[in-house]
Amino acid sequence: MRKLLVIGLVSWVVIAIVLLGSGGHSVLVRPGPWGIPLGNSVAWTGLIAFPAAQLLGLYHRQNRAADPRIDIFYTAAWGALSLSGAWGVLGYGLSGNWAFVFTPEAATFIGSAEAAAFFTYLTIATVTLPLLILILYLVYRAL
Repeated sequence: MRKLLVIGLVSWVVIAIVLLGSGGHSVLVRPGPWGIPLGNSVAWTGLIAFPAAQLLGLYHRQNRAADPRIDIFYTAAWGALSLSGAWGVLGYGLSGNWAFVFTPEAATFIGSAEAAAFFTYLTIATVTLPLLILILYLVYRAL
């Protein structure tokens, strides 16, 4: 039942992201709670859902009891989940706004082109870390 719930949750998030993002739907730029654009909320939810699904599905207690070495992947997935949870707050800190808009003419680091580069690297790390953990886990299971 739990596995079905995780698969359903991840499926709904992925479908929503693909449908909304591929069409550039106007609802994505509307302000949501606390002034965060809904597109950023959808992206943030997707970034959190993937490591959360790994924690609930692959690295749950039964698998860790059968093989204690899975705790390494479990701990790494918690780190990826923490990074995903902090992504929006760190993006706000770098851009100075919830829309994550950067301007090259910014007088300070916040909102500047350099901050945009840091935000790009942060986003790449947030997306690739859970994928890397999953690939390493699958390789470990195959050996």
